Amino acid sequence: MRRSGWLSLAFGALVGTLVIILLATVVTAPSNALRTDCVRLVTSSSTEKGDLIRELAERYNNTGRTFDGGRCAKVEAYKKTSGATLDLIVDGWNDIDEGQPEPQVWLPSSSLWLDLLRQRGKGGLIESGPKTSLATSPMVIAMPKPMATAMDWPHKTIGWNDVLQMNQKGGWASTDAANAQWGSFTLGKDNPRRSTSGLAATIATYFAATGGDYGKIGTADAVRFVRGIEASVAYYSDDSVAFLKTLYEEDRKKPTPYISAMAMQEQMVYLYNHGAPTGDPKQLKDKPEPLNRPLVAVHPSEGTMLIDHPFLTTAKASPEQHAAAKDFYDFLRETEQQERFRDLGFRDPEGRGNPKLAEGAHTAETGDSRLIELPTGEQIQKMLDGWEYTQRRGRILLVLDLSGSMSEPFDKNRKDKPYSESRINLLKPAIRTQLDYLHPEDEVGLWTFSTNGPEEKMPIGKVKDVRGPMIDLVENLRPDGETALYRSVVEANAKMRREFDPNVINAVVVLTDGENTAAGTTKEQMLQDVDAERLDNSVRIFTMAYGAQADSRVLDEIAQKSKARSYKAVDPQGITKMFVNVFSNF
Repeated sequence: MRRSGWLSLAFGALVGTLVIILLATVVTAPSNALRTDCVRLVTSSSTEKGDLIRELAERYNNTGRTFDGGRCAKVEAYKKTSGATLDLIVDGWNDIDEGQPEPQVWLPSSSLWLDLLRQRGKGGLIESGPKTSLATSPMVIAMPKPMATAMDWPHKTIGWNDVLQMNQKGGWASTDAANAQWGSFTLGKDNPRRSTSGLAATIATYFAATGGDYGKIGTADAVRFVRGIEASVAYYSDDSVAFLKTLYEEDRKKPTPYISAMAMQEQMVYLYNHGAPTGDPKQLKDKPEPLNRPLVAVHPSEGTMLIDHPFLTTAKASPEQHAAAKDFYDFLRETEQQERFRDLGFRDPEGRGNPKLAEGAHTAETGDSRLIELPTGEQIQKMLDGWEYTQRRGRILLVLDLSGSMSEPFDKNRKDKPYSESRINLLKPAIRTQLDYLHPEDEVGLWTFSTNGPEEKMPIGKVKDVRGPMIDLVENLRPDGETALYRSVVEANAKMRREFDPNVINAVVVLTDGENTAAGTTKEQMLQDVDAERLDNSVRIFTMAYGAQADSRVLDEIAQKSKARSYKAVDPQGITKMFVNVFSNF
């Protein structure tokens, strides 16, 4: 046969093979990937399992799975703290901060949030039905192992009463003179209005304070006990990941832990010890590098709560979305997906652990500690109302950028209102609103800064005394000059350290719409000055990036160095929410 004939045959065979491969691909391709008629199903998960749910949603979407005689669904997975999601559901869902679409499936950490939703008279927004737990995880007191050992763990079971005693005895020096370097006993706790861990810890401390009799929530003895626990709180984060991330980064850099204990789920302890302090499954390591100070998951001796991770469908879901939600739930309960939950440190829906979890979290395999009786929604609300008076008070210096750019439109590139409104005018009502939200016994002062650095506008005083005069001052603020950000941060931090009050949360809140433009203090000098070795003797600096031109990268560094949080508002509608998020730490 001629050479051209062989080439024709070979080419024909190649084309035929490609056609067969293409046809096979089309036939076997996941139907969800090719179909355009799949039901859209939006889920909102609590943050500690948000990355896992996203991973499993992608797996679901790629299976070609169908239900109800051939229907398909495409799941979109988002994450947000349970308390923040509750507020959005109650208010009709307008997520200004992150722009997340309204979910048809809510995956909070605990059914307690559903109880609170019902307590607010909004229970009808969630479909009622049987318990639909995906996994469980006990609420524990997570401690760096050297500190737990100093309290005679594991020979002694540690509880909330031990935390109270540590506070009353003067801190770590009471365990051994060599431990005096650790300072006071410092507790990391989330805001119970926003976080499941914070809510569960608040319930657990009230349980310990009342001996399980929730009818005694408002008694003097109960209030005294809870206030004693709260006195050790460093600040109230909205997500315990903030504490874990910093602790993990400093494990090899700093000689001692910056925090003594954290109230969180056992699952997060497991992830921390396996290289994933933020909860991201991609960071998880079967054989992680040894930590100098691994965490131990202490089940409080008075009893603990089993966080149940329910699967809830909203009442707004269409019949098709209801069917899709049921199919996605069935998928998540299948063995392969349940094993993935176990891989990330969760217990099964019935609360059973396994040896790998026990070893990884330094805890009892089956969680045989006492499970406390859960309060009603009404009792939880009473605890939250009481927490407003038992929580550790804040001493806050508000430092506002008053450089010339604050008189410019919020967004120079947009002419529509409110973007064309000046930054300072948009800021004033947000400050007034936040001053109304602060507790009367909190303390607050006001500085502004521009070319020559900071200027004191209002000395720090009780909110009940300074709120009115400060609102008047804010109304008359007039921007001018350059942005001496670095110098102002250094001087504000120095002032708060000189006047440090160990009985309150000492914090600086810095807001700026730009970057440092004044000569003098360098970025390196500033970051060195605000570096916080421990939480019991340093100042938290919370930063707010105001508008798209703010140097959010530097503000992130300032907050990180001082063991605090950074926030931003890139939309006028998000300004008030940014202030709420910042001040919820106090």
